[in-house]
Amino acid sequence: MCGIVGLLGETPSVARNVVTGMAGRIVHRGPDGGGVLDHPDATIGMRRLAIVDVAQGHQPMVNEDGSVALVYNGEIYNAPKLREELIRQGVHFRTRSDTEVILRLYERDPESVERDLVGMWAFCIHDRRRRRAVLSRDRFGIKPLFIATNGRHLAFASELQAFDRTYAPLASKFELDRDAAHAMLAWGYVPENATIFRGVERLSPGHRFDLDLTTGTGRTRAYWSLTPSIEAARVRSLDDACDLVESALRRAVHEHLESDVPLATFLSGGIDSSLITAYAAEKTDLRAYTIGFREPRFDESPHAKKTAERIGVPLQVETLDEDQARQDLANALLAYDEPFGDSSSLATYMLCRHVSRDYKVALGGDGGDEVFAGYAKYRMLRARRWIDRVPGLRRLAHETLSRLPSRTDRSTRIGNLLRVASKASRGLARDDAEAYVALTELGTIAQTAKLVRGTTQASRFERLAVERFDAARGSALQRTAAADLFNPLPNDMLTKVDRASMAFSLEARVPFLDHRVVELGVGLPERFTLGTNGKRVLRALHERRFGRELAQRGKWGFGVPVEKWLTTSLASACDRLFERSRLERFGLLEPSELSSATARRAWLERDPILLWHAFALAAWCEAKLGDGPDALREVLGSPPSPRASSPARSSTVRATSEEAT
Repeated sequence: MCGIVGLLGETPSVARNVVTGMAGRIVHRGPDGGGVLDHPDATIGMRRLAIVDVAQGHQPMVNEDGSVALVYNGEIYNAPKLREELIRQGVHFRTRSDTEVILRLYERDPESVERDLVGMWAFCIHDRRRRRAVLSRDRFGIKPLFIATNGRHLAFASELQAFDRTYAPLASKFELDRDAAHAMLAWGYVPENATIFRGVERLSPGHRFDLDLTTGTGRTRAYWSLTPSIEAARVRSLDDACDLVESALRRAVHEHLESDVPLATFLSGGIDSSLITAYAAEKTDLRAYTIGFREPRFDESPHAKKTAERIGVPLQVETLDEDQARQDLANALLAYDEPFGDSSSLATYMLCRHVSRDYKVALGGDGGDEVFAGYAKYRMLRARRWIDRVPGLRRLAHETLSRLPSRTDRSTRIGNLLRVASKASRGLARDDAEAYVALTELGTIAQTAKLVRGTTQASRFERLAVERFDAARGSALQRTAAADLFNPLPNDMLTKVDRASMAFSLEARVPFLDHRVVELGVGLPERFTLGTNGKRVLRALHERRFGRELAQRGKWGFGVPVEKWLTTSLASACDRLFERSRLERFGLLEPSELSSATARRAWLERDPILLWHAFALAAWCEAKLGDGPDALREVLGSPPSPRASSPARSSTVRATSEEAT
């Protein structure tokens, strides 16, 4: 795994300085080396985290005659198999790296290089002979790729913070997008392909961008679309479904173990990470890691310990308390280069730091909920169909639920029930597509409008989500999964894991997002995925391996007690971040809703998660639009050094650029 950057359409003498600076801003993604390559019309660079073919897999990589150059971030898990097939066809290889496999596939068929790849990637290929560049992102957006272009010049990067905002031809692209900031308050992240900057976009998962460097014209096109497995659709029994899923998931996990360095796993004790760890332990010695909390309501570590004992792997627990959270919060927020309000990001950040002290690769269970219907909203959408069988029942249910208090404090059982009831009420009032959006947002655009200063057009993101749901094929459940795989998964879950892991030069792998597993899971009949509590087939697999007690416990998630922290250890930080003068300076958040303790208390009672989103947005403004990262650390009471907690092994790796010519 690495970080990639580049500038297309600029003269090499100018571009080299820009790209060298871009690569230097993401050294954390690749501390094992790097390079910058000048081609006519294209200067590309990268930072490398060496996992496979440590000695020879350097980038940028060029073919023998220098006509094709590649920078690439990710891992191709079927690279050994693809290499063998290409060798049988007479292709010569100089390395064992998966980078060269992509290069040779492009030489063989430039239009379908992604077709046979199994893995995660973001890459840029520059073809001197054809005077074209190709940028591509994996099927589910596991690896990030940002693009800024004015039609003549194009810059790309693995992280927003890599871009040179002083580069004159693209400087205007970094104007703040108020619509995106408003949407972040509702979702907790910037949705769809947007970013916090008006002129910078994410390349869509499963898409590539072809740029003609002669004419300056570009075209974005999908190279893959989700097609549910026909074999899975024909399954008639739960046992057969279990056998099919177990075979596919076990194969994916075993392929994800391809590495020249040792691996670890993230183990929460939940179903998904437990299965991943169990299948991985069949093939290699490993260690599992988890986060514990002082608050029992949030602490899954006892379950993780039981699971690790059953598997027979050692488990290390890192305990997160309020004092540690306050010290780490600024650096955790700064790891995300745009406003990011997922409350579990701090725990993920600490977990990745803990793992990175001894490992460079870790496997996790992300994607299992989207692929196998693990979220409550899937069951809510099914309930709509049942309710609609009785005339007038949906309206009655909506009116009844909407009268309940809307408090969403997740730290209590009643708070959780009211939160679910509030979401259910919003879902019942709409058709399937609108219900999906209502159940996916943590707060509506209309609800969060009070937090925003002035007006925005952020409702366009809700319309885009509706259109995406309507455009998906299959049943309501399959369309929900397809929509989740395109927006919440890459922009929230995968962003959280990518930035937190790469902040400590740790590669995170997600076997559930092997596209063959996804196609199978989405293709299964609904009765084998939803069940009573969701993920029926995975629960059955888990029960086979661990017994009924561990398999049937409820879903916990990976949250942290932000509702409590906002009124205790972070109370003074709230006072300072939400000062009227600060909010007026940045012009995004409404002071009358946030500057006084009384106003904030109202939001805490109404919806503390939305207040946390506002906290994250205000922190980003202070760091990126205000007085900088150190000012944010001072406000939050965090230690001043941004890399004070870096993994110990980082002191032994090179952080200097190597030039490729």
